[in-house]
Amino acid sequence: LGVLLGVCATHGHDKLTIVTSPGLVALGAWLEQLIAESTGKDGTGVVPVVGEPLGPPEVYGDDRLFVALGEGTGGEALEALAADGHPVVVLPFGGDFADLGGQVLLWELATALVGAALGIQPFDQPDVAAAKAATARVLAEGPPELAVEPAGDLLATLRPGDYVAIQAFVDPGSAVVDELERVRVALRDRHRVATTVGLGPRFLHSTGQLHKGGPATGVFLQVVGDDPEDVEVTGAGHGFSALKRAQADGDLLTLRERGRRAGRVALDELLEVVS
Repeated sequence: LGVLLGVCATHGHDKLTIVTSPGLVALGAWLEQLIAESTGKDGTGVVPVVGEPLGPPEVYGDDRLFVALGEGTGGEALEALAADGHPVVVLPFGGDFADLGGQVLLWELATALVGAALGIQPFDQPDVAAAKAATARVLAEGPPELAVEPAGDLLATLRPGDYVAIQAFVDPGSAVVDELERVRVALRDRHRVATTVGLGPRFLHSTGQLHKGGPATGVFLQVVGDDPEDVEVTGAGHGFSALKRAQADGDLLTLRERGRRAGRVALDELLEVVS
């Protein structure tokens, strides 16, 4: 598995699309963090794509590697992708939660081997610290002027082999999360690129390292929702809402410092993609 991931990444198939059963959604999120944070640095890396429902072959570019956990996972849709020539791997997994430990060990070892194949250090996260430092500056100096940009302008920069990352600083329990998941599928189908949805600030310690240190193939659409309630951070002089916005500001500033195609977009405009 490690050799396969490394070879595919160095030959243009660096969008690792993980296919799981509904009961293993949480494992997919863990794999996303493991792979993105470990491999996304020094301008290279494997881009994990989790939670993206399978579509017909014509909505994909030629940059994918599909890995399914368990025989029959993905069904006819995965079979159609394999028949169309996309690289597809099915890992043995009986679906018993007692087998999860084996999967964890398998993927950890494979990810370390991917690091060797890519010539990077898989056990550090240098670019996470940069976003933390930017957040601290925002809290100390006040919020910067970050204008909302047209989402269409950012999407117009997409090229074959790119991916779209929706970074949503919104209530994770709100209905807007499901709407953004529909947006990602619409963007995939329209532009034939891989898509991810990350909820902030959680994704900062998951895919954040890859976004800033990995390949410059991402287009980042940041959405920041309002907070109807706020809670004071004891002794900090600010609330959690200010902290969240500072984290969003700091991450966007860091992405731009790295030359990434990133901007803050209006939620309503983004949702119009599927209207």
